[in-house]
Amino acid sequence: MTSEQMEKRVKKMLGKFDDINTFYIEKVAEQIATIGALSASSVNTISVWASMYENIHEINKRIARAANISMPELKKLYSDALNDVYHDNRFVRALEETPLTDASKERLERYTESIYRQTQETLTNLSNTTAVSETYREAVDKAILTVSGGFGDYTSQMRNTIREFGGAGIQVEYESGFKRRLDSALRQNIIDGVKQIQQHASDLIGEELGFDAKEISVHANSAPDHEPVQGHIFLNEEFEKLQTEQESMDIEGRSFPAMRRPIGEWNCMHFIFSYSTKYSEPKYTTEQLDEFAEKNAKGCDIDGKHYTLYEARQLMRQIETDIRKQKDIAIAAKAAGDMELRRECQGKINRLVRKYDNVIEASGLDTHRDRMVVQGFRAVKVS
Repeated sequence: MTSEQMEKRVKKMLGKFDDINTFYIEKVAEQIATIGALSASSVNTISVWASMYENIHEINKRIARAANISMPELKKLYSDALNDVYHDNRFVRALEETPLTDASKERLERYTESIYRQTQETLTNLSNTTAVSETYREAVDKAILTVSGGFGDYTSQMRNTIREFGGAGIQVEYESGFKRRLDSALRQNIIDGVKQIQQHASDLIGEELGFDAKEISVHANSAPDHEPVQGHIFLNEEFEKLQTEQESMDIEGRSFPAMRRPIGEWNCMHFIFSYSTKYSEPKYTTEQLDEFAEKNAKGCDIDGKHYTLYEARQLMRQIETDIRKQKDIAIAAKAAGDMELRRECQGKINRLVRKYDNVIEASGLDTHRDRMVVQGFRAVKVS
């Protein structure tokens, strides 16, 4: 299973939640528009809140249903992630000589099941999150206060509110108070589960087989702090130094300065493979690794500024996020009957798409226009 195949499977699971996010945005916007049509004396707070909580109940019910439907796909994904490690080329020869014990296989199965249960619980608990009700209530309370208090131009004030909740979408709030969009939180939870399963399996098999080193995976356009060490092989004790901000040395005798960000953590896409200096063969040559680094550094020029390919890819991700945000706001504007805001969003989308095309043309990176798709969005013409 390549990273592209994994992303495709995760995206399929998340598709069920995209519709819910659109439903949420539309319901909040519709209610704000309804409140705006009332006079100060006719605003019935109890009636408004009753309608709000009815919508919140429906949203949470849809989240719970989508989470439940995703469970078989999640279980299959995690099972495949474990099987991939069994068939890793680094282990094949060694496992032929020393097959993994039934007890170790059972341990890995139990660990995979525990990660599945943990992720399942996280997805299930999303239907109980207060982030939906809090954001919804804040928007409605602001609308009620504006109408009943006669505080200035309702249209312009509520337009700002629509920009806020429309651009944020449904969010998950963590204990620390940090908030993340529902789709981003789901994606991170699922992918973290895959990484935990594969890392644990690789470590356990390597330990049982007596593997004495670690090999770091490789991907194009790596972040500058991890690019120097990707593809390199470190004896276990040297790799431990690398992960604990100490100077380290690979098996070829090359030294590397201390790194602040550990491999495989803090949103790192690298993976750590158990490696045997007796059985395993390096996946990449020094020449190939140098070629990756040179191509990344060569990069491209965009609007008069030089970017590495890593920086260009990060710029693409940001543009994709900004486009989705503007499309969500446009959906809210449509539901609220605010054509002016809808055109404003479309103008921003058009400019962002042009910039995206410029980045693609200059960098030669693969386009991912599917990441800009938002269910329910309809474009409008702007001058």
